[in-house]
Amino acid sequence: MELTIKGVIRRINQPQEFLSGNRKCEIHIELAEQKFEQIVPLEFWGDDVDEAIGLTVGSKIEAKCWVTGREWRKDDSEPIRAFVSFKVFDYKLPEAKSIRETVAEKAKQNPAEANDFPF
Repeated sequence: MELTIKGVIRRINQPQEFLSGNRKCEIHIELAEQKFEQIVPLEFWGDDVDEAIGLTVGSKIEAKCWVTGREWRKDDSEPIRAFVSFKVFDYKLPEAKSIRETVAEKAKQNPAEANDFPF
């Protein structure tokens, strides 16, 4: 199942590396436009871990996720527990600016530095 989740990044956890060689990084986002605070963990796997640790707390994010679930129980005497994961396969930062936009903004703030090129 595919789901798009929008929110603000509240926490970026340290990446985990497993014996299999797989890597995972979990970020926590606060869902947008909710009456009460709703914090949801999103998982970045494999090469996407490097992108996850480069994100900034406080940034808005729109993530496309695969929703996966599984069951687990310690032994036959314990109740079965169900878990849900949101694995990110694509995302965008709606407020992210391009390099060109950043340079233009700095030029407006300080025109003298805008023309101070080393060549």
